[in-house]
Amino acid sequence: MIEQTVSLQDLTAGMARCVREWLLPHLKDPMARTQAETLAVLVESLPAAFGIEALRAIQADNSAARELIAKLGGSAPTGDDADIESAMTLNAALKALLIDLAEDAREDAASGERLLELQRFFLASMKRELAMLQGATDFAAMTSQEDAARES
Repeated sequence: MIEQTVSLQDLTAGMARCVREWLLPHLKDPMARTQAETLAVLVESLPAAFGIEALRAIQADNSAARELIAKLGGSAPTGDDADIESAMTLNAALKALLIDLAEDAREDAASGERLLELQRFFLASMKRELAMLQGATDFAAMTSQEDAARES
């Protein structure tokens, strides 16, 4: 989980600028230069890849996080998640609270079930995130998709 401190647009623009300004000038091989420029273009285009499906997936994750926080007796932060930036910001806040709840549960020897619920949430959340970004939920499936893309 990455805590949201800058907008996704600014973050990816900065990453692309780093590739162009710090990596590309040092590359002599034409293929490596082409790959670096392709990487910069890909990174710049990432914000556009987050469409309505991604927003709905993050909103669903936020809903699941709120439910778990309520079940564990916590108070979830309120926030609007109508657009991708606000949804990601809220998601980071909810997960930070869940991490705090997990740290509290670790200190209490009798809270094993609570830790298991938190672990199940984080694993399910990671699985949903991978599925959203890759269309797959495990490394083998992602690798086979990559291989298929190379062959076509």
